[in-house]
Amino acid sequence: MARPSSGGSRFPRGDDTAAPRTPAFRKLTKIDLAFLLVLAGVGGRLLLLRVANVETVLAASMLAGAFLGWRYALFVTIAVMGISDAVVYALGYGGELGAPAIVGITAFTWSGMVFAGFVGAATGRRRVLFTTRSMALLATVSVPATLLFDVWTAFGDWLFIAGPHGRSLVTVYAFQIPFTLIHLASSLVFVPLFGSIFAWLSPVPEYAPAPEPSEGQP
Repeated sequence: MARPSSGGSRFPRGDDTAAPRTPAFRKLTKIDLAFLLVLAGVGGRLLLLRVANVETVLAASMLAGAFLGWRYALFVTIAVMGISDAVVYALGYGGELGAPAIVGITAFTWSGMVFAGFVGAATGRRRVLFTTRSMALLATVSVPATLLFDVWTAFGDWLFIAGPHGRSLVTVYAFQIPFTLIHLASSLVFVPLFGSIFAWLSPVPEYAPAPEPSEGQP
């Protein structure tokens, strides 16, 4: 006779035992996702080069951390910044700044993007899924990540460019405010947009009943 359920949780037995099953649709591997994020970061940055503070690099770095972990966040950030910077300078942008200023600004910009990737990795310690809640979390976390990035890089701008020309740090931060607002809007668009796409592409384990052991099998 069947016993009434207590309503509590129980360990699966027999036909209830779950085992990993290969999904019918083969989603992308971590390496695949990393290269797609590099492509999104580089392509977005170059396409939006003439639009101040609208970019896809921070979104790519954060999502690499959230979906793939801090090592991939580091790889994606360095790859995106290295490739796109090479193209930007080859096109003649920033040549008037001089080598010391370029090296200094590069150090601040790259380190700021790496930090954004680590923020994403900290957020993604629990698996980020293709859900509204996960996308809302990523979008929310992108706000402090963007603010810290802009505060950090504005300081670098003052240290290597504005400061030597006599501008105070307060003036630099005051001029930075409208650009930061644009940057926040950019992050709030690209982080959930790319996040939804890459969450859907991320491999998610599925489960199917495991076969019962045959008679006599230990």
